[in-house]
Amino acid sequence: MTTLNCIMLIDDDHPTNVYHRIIIEEGNFAQHIVIKQDAEAALTCLEAEPSEEHPRPNLIFLDINMPRINGWEFLEKYEALNPEKREGHVVVMLSTSANPKDLRRAAENPWVEEYHDKPFSEEYLKEIIPKCFS
Repeated sequence: MTTLNCIMLIDDDHPTNVYHRIIIEEGNFAQHIVIKQDAEAALTCLEAEPSEEHPRPNLIFLDINMPRINGWEFLEKYEALNPEKREGHVVVMLSTSANPKDLRRAAENPWVEEYHDKPFSEEYLKEIIPKCFS
């Protein structure tokens, strides 16, 4: 099983972030876990030079429904980042919404690898990591 350098969680829901962190840690899926509870903080982290404080994420789990900047608005700002700042990321949209509009919008977005229901599971990580990082 591949262990990623960094997984970033972008979600305003603290209990979901705690749950996802436990799954990542227990499965040894990443050396670093970066949790940002809002999209602005995540964008700031992605714009920063990679460091111990700001490791470059391989896999980004992005919630759709967040205050101020939602997941779709994050993706618009993400697209405007310098291409080298987007390099090597895989973005997975997470949501509790089964809204067909969201599913279609995610499928049409070039930055979104997959759309997945929250919360993700250990089994899902065992599937997505080899699929995207073989």
